[in-house]
Amino acid sequence: MARALREGAFALWHTGTVGALSALAVGASLLLVGLFALMVDAAQGLSASVKDRVEVDVYLKNRFSPNSAEQLAGLIAEISGVSEVTYVDKDAASKEFRTLFGDNLLDALSTNPLPASLRVRFDSSSDVTAAARAVVDAVEGNAGVESIDGGELWLSGLDQALDVATGVAIFLGVVLCVACAFAVSNTSKLMVLAQQEAIEVMHLVGATGAFVRTTFLIGGALQGVIGGVLAAIVLLMSGGVMGSWFQAAASFPLAQVAFGLVPLGLVLGVLGSWTSLNRVLQAIAS
Repeated sequence: MARALREGAFALWHTGTVGALSALAVGASLLLVGLFALMVDAAQGLSASVKDRVEVDVYLKNRFSPNSAEQLAGLIAEISGVSEVTYVDKDAASKEFRTLFGDNLLDALSTNPLPASLRVRFDSSSDVTAAARAVVDAVEGNAGVESIDGGELWLSGLDQALDVATGVAIFLGVVLCVACAFAVSNTSKLMVLAQQEAIEVMHLVGATGAFVRTTFLIGGALQGVIGGVLAAIVLLMSGGVMGSWFQAAASFPLAQVAFGLVPLGLVLGVLGSWTSLNRVLQAIAS
């Protein structure tokens, strides 16, 4: 294995500028893969943070008694995904309004026009959109309910936007991974062709076909690792540019994503070499 590693590194070195440019192309592609991964992760984190603040307000008619409101709150609390149901009476609603908008508007009125309500909060780990829709369906048509501020429309829009962004990022990530493997594949062909005489000598001294393939697979793996290391370094250096807010929203640390690009580069390097080696080696042998 040590000899195969040495021969693989030697073959990669002899590709010269082509090998260096290929490694840079692999590094650039892997860097974009890492950025897409961080963006999707941060988007998921921001979505969860937004959904953690989602509330559904069920406004009650004036004739609806506190006891009836408690019964309705108990019914809502049994819905999957609901974490808390709070009864807000007319006085509490007035205090909240004064805190947000001042005293002038309500002081100009002879009576408090604000209705009592049930404030429903959700568990962010659940499907908040489905839970909010279930709450609306459960209380809609109730004789004591004046109106419902559900917000399910913008929640559905948020979910759809997140799904589209995630799908696009995954598609582009797959395309970039294929581009990495293709770049390594082309360089592996050049490695084999440049070492054609060396391969013939290896066969003459008793080297097996498996040894020859392992040598060039190692060369492709080294190329992928070099690209992964370059991508990881640039990604770590760009941490300050992306901003603390972006990194705070992500669930995976920046260093974990960056270092994950190295084994990804290794795998893509081996796959890229494997796709081209058999055909090229058979052509040389014939």
